[in-house]
Amino acid sequence: MSVLAKALVAMSLLAALVVGIPVLGYVVALGMIEGRPTPVQADAGPALSCRNQIVMRMRVLDAFRVRESATGRVTLAPGHEEAAWVARRHLSQLPRTGMLRWHFQSAALHVWIVRHWTPQQITDTARRGGACRTPARR
Repeated sequence: MSVLAKALVAMSLLAALVVGIPVLGYVVALGMIEGRPTPVQADAGPALSCRNQIVMRMRVLDAFRVRESATGRVTLAPGHEEAAWVARRHLSQLPRTGMLRWHFQSAALHVWIVRHWTPQQITDTARRGGACRTPARR
């Protein structure tokens, strides 16, 4: 095998690892969650985030985008905070697991919700669940 062929094989394996590890993490974390949250019946009208911004569509997330948002490199668009809240609320109703596992499950469920629910279902579920309440001032 020539040096060029070996280099191509090595680069292909490296690319498969870089892409495969987050995807595998997503699938494993999603598989560890008991059940999925169900959306409420969406109201007619525009989907409003907790900051009263109209959410027309949501950018589809993947494991890479969630990692960037967790590190503060990317600000999530309106509606994603509500999706993350719905994911955290669902996980808080399940038996406790370790913190690292909980974070992976939360990120995976956030991605799943954005991919499978409409923006209106996400924002209405969060609003009816109490995500938009302002904390009491002391």
